[in-house]
Amino acid sequence: MSRDRLPAWPAVPSGQFPEFVGASGVWLHTADGRKILDAAGQACVANIGYGRKEVAAVAARALEDFTHALPPFATPQRLQLVETLRSKWLPLPLTRIHLVNSGSEATDAAIRLARSYQLCKGRPERWKVIGREASYHGVTLGALGVSGHHARRKDFTPLLSKVPLAPACYPLRCELCAGQQGCNLRCADGLEALIESEGSDTVAAFIGEAIVGTSGGALVPPDDYWPRVQAICRQHDILLIIDEVITGFGRTGRRFAFEHWGIKPDVVLAAKGFTGGYAPLAAVITTDAVIAPLVENGETMMFHTCGGHPAACAVANEVLEIIDREGLIERAAQLGAYLGLKLEQLRDHTHVAQVRGRGLLWAVELVRDKSTLERFPEKAGLTLAVVQAGLERGVLFYFGGTGEHRDIICLAPAFIIDTAAIDTMVDVLGQSIDAAIAGLGFISGD
Repeated sequence: MSRDRLPAWPAVPSGQFPEFVGASGVWLHTADGRKILDAAGQACVANIGYGRKEVAAVAARALEDFTHALPPFATPQRLQLVETLRSKWLPLPLTRIHLVNSGSEATDAAIRLARSYQLCKGRPERWKVIGREASYHGVTLGALGVSGHHARRKDFTPLLSKVPLAPACYPLRCELCAGQQGCNLRCADGLEALIESEGSDTVAAFIGEAIVGTSGGALVPPDDYWPRVQAICRQHDILLIIDEVITGFGRTGRRFAFEHWGIKPDVVLAAKGFTGGYAPLAAVITTDAVIAPLVENGETMMFHTCGGHPAACAVANEVLEIIDREGLIERAAQLGAYLGLKLEQLRDHTHVAQVRGRGLLWAVELVRDKSTLERFPEKAGLTLAVVQAGLERGVLFYFGGTGEHRDIICLAPAFIIDTAAIDTMVDVLGQSIDAAIAGLGFISGD
């Protein structure tokens, strides 16, 4: 096919999406003059809203002061960010911070850190990192290898880790919970059984999202799930890696989602809300106890050339200051409760299986048959149809699911959103679901 017949962006065309030419507050501006309410925060990224001039100003100053410095070198921006995180954001014993560019890179770095830690502890047989079903930790091969995202894994299976995945904590569709009223923690027992079957002396770490983001669609575990998982990891001397790429920096109404359950992870991954989308930056955050064996053995952590870019660090400092100064975590908790109440109106919808979430991270799971939880056929492409219907009505939603788990619509607006915009989001979501399902009428007899 001639290159002139293909759109210029993206490299591999995927769907009919509008061209965005600007953004302000919670609104995206299109090339054809429309305003789109961003109910998704793009991909759960936006938190302080778009177009904050003070953020652009600190980035410009940083680019003048320090165009680039390799990650091992200290700069004022990096040192200030570390101090900000330690003094205002990170609960003890989380004190050590390694900066990269994206959540995917952070996952890869955490996998390497777990391996280096075990090697430096004199346990070379410990190399396996266990992930969970219905999860997503990034697009790199290392991150995909510990992710339970069928659609993104399937073409690359020969290149991925062969370590089995542990059961998801997904009570709606959990075979272990079938017939039960809620979660019975058999999924946590399944993790322990997997560790024992693989040989606990071969496992370096377990990785999981504190609240599963878009792959499972705001899967909030019961209160005793994470304490049980932490106890299993401690019992078997396995590092506990908590992925907060989506949920970190206030998204769920706490600084980090793991704080809802009072656990103490060994490693935390952070990205997205770190800079609110104003610059690429992510972090692997860990403890002195994890770093000490590396220091004693003269090891270091590999870095990316632009990891912890000074301008990105300056942006993160400013974004975190805005979140703190404007009380946006508390606002996320309050408006998240309001959003949850508004979404209640969809619970009785014929095709809504579940509404779930916390803070400003919510999801609606759609089914063909509510009594059996039968999904719509994959070929129907219902999730994308709902997103497209929303765009036509002036609201951007996010497509969730893993391919195997599908027809999940996610909402993750910026923390500055107001109740009127939330009302619009929910009303348009209902209309979009109805329009998308009506458009699938031809499959009703399949």
